[in-house]
Amino acid sequence: MTKKEIRKIELEKRAQLLPKELQDKTALMVNQFYTLTFSTVQYLLSYYPLKEQKEFDVSVCEQGLKQKNPSVKVAWPKILFNTVNMEAQLIEKDMLFIKNKFNILEPLDGELVPPDLIDIVFVPLIAFDKNGYRIGYGKGFYDRYLPDCRTDVMKIGFSFFEAVEKIDDINEFDVPLNLCITPTGIYEF
Repeated sequence: MTKKEIRKIELEKRAQLLPKELQDKTALMVNQFYTLTFSTVQYLLSYYPLKEQKEFDVSVCEQGLKQKNPSVKVAWPKILFNTVNMEAQLIEKDMLFIKNKFNILEPLDGELVPPDLIDIVFVPLIAFDKNGYRIGYGKGFYDRYLPDCRTDVMKIGFSFFEAVEKIDDINEFDVPLNLCITPTGIYEF
């Protein structure tokens, strides 16, 4: 199936999740994440989950990572609409945020983190396949950003559902994940 077909099916499945199911699946995924160990992590690029899209709440994993690595600094993406790209900005305790035109909360004016400093990226997704390729919302911001990161950057996705067999229309610009965490396990690619 194509990205468009899978995106439609998976968004419908996620929309059908009841609050209790979301809570249970989230708890299982957090437990899966806590089984992982990371050597030195200085910078994490995370994101603000879209609650109206029933995205996994990555903030719990951010906090868990910070407990294991107290010096870790968390950044969120800021979309650069004029260049159709994004950058990572540090999140500070009392900083201001604004919703962009996609209704995504992003830092108003955070300190820029160069891509080559980032150790881990939490990559939002709608679905993923058994080869580690993901389907996002179709704008390509992460696929344009990730090649600028180090080759050893850890790219982690979170999905309430298991991998689809294969995404038929993968192209040379699609960047695969290293790991995807689901309620039942961790996929390694």
